[in-house]
Amino acid sequence: MTRHTKLMAAWMTTAFFAMCLIGCGGPTKEQKQAAEAYQKEADAYMENEDYIKAQEAMKKALEQLPEDEELQKAAEELDKKAEEIKQYHAIMEAAMTAIETDDAAALDALQEGEERQLLLEKAKDTGSYIYFPEGGASGIGVGFYTFDDCECDQWYYGDYVEGKREGKGIWYYVSSHTEDGNLYKEVYDGDWSEDAPNGKGHQVIALGDTIDTDQEFKVKNGLFHGTYEMKDTLEDGTEVKGTYQLKKGKYVTISDEELEANNFVVPEEPHLAIAFLYNEAGEVKSCTMVYAEDATKGVKHFYSGQ
Repeated sequence: MTRHTKLMAAWMTTAFFAMCLIGCGGPTKEQKQAAEAYQKEADAYMENEDYIKAQEAMKKALEQLPEDEELQKAAEELDKKAEEIKQYHAIMEAAMTAIETDDAAALDALQEGEERQLLLEKAKDTGSYIYFPEGGASGIGVGFYTFDDCECDQWYYGDYVEGKREGKGIWYYVSSHTEDGNLYKEVYDGDWSEDAPNGKGHQVIALGDTIDTDQEFKVKNGLFHGTYEMKDTLEDGTEVKGTYQLKKGKYVTISDEELEANNFVVPEEPHLAIAFLYNEAGEVKSCTMVYAEDATKGVKHFYSGQ
């Protein structure tokens, strides 16, 4: 064997042992640490339902430990969950578009279809399911809310801070379960804090094409308050006007005795809005009451008048 051949053989032997030290004995400590870090990163993204970034992090983990069976299994499970969550995100994106465009029919269709069952499953533990397009628990989001004491799905689209409604937002309730089949909707668009309407906002209440309320209100902890002027014309042509006051959501300008004297039922619970119309002599001509325990917890409505 020539000197050149001996040197080449010695070099190949040394290189082989060097490769074995790196590869033959399995992944290095650095590779394991990197894979673990990427997997933790993927888990954090999964908690916020940001599955795209979670999959990217998991891919980097697999690049470090491509033969790790447990890691492969975790990656497969992640891919499965990512496909599942896509359908939830698609539903919430559709709800967001419906609220932005004030498309009550589209929102009601989501509530009446298979989508509702999927959302109920997501909301069963906490009573709500919130989707953030940019991930996280703060920023612009859309929420689906359910309640044990009524079948009245409700929606919120707007600002969140750590999962609570805070800032500007739209609360939306819609139902097609009406006597005449027309869509009924209630919309509050305004200020929120402490996960409830607080500040100023605009409320719209409508049944089909008939607008019942379209007004700015002051609101505190989900209940309207303040003094408001009203002017309207009754069916018989009588011009009526009046002033009414709301405190903690309850009308306080007229006494319960006066209500009963005018054949109106006195609400036992606080209510969002109550409007009395007067003639020139100051007599009550009509009354419209819109009752809700809380703008964020279940809606109950009744109307009465004369």
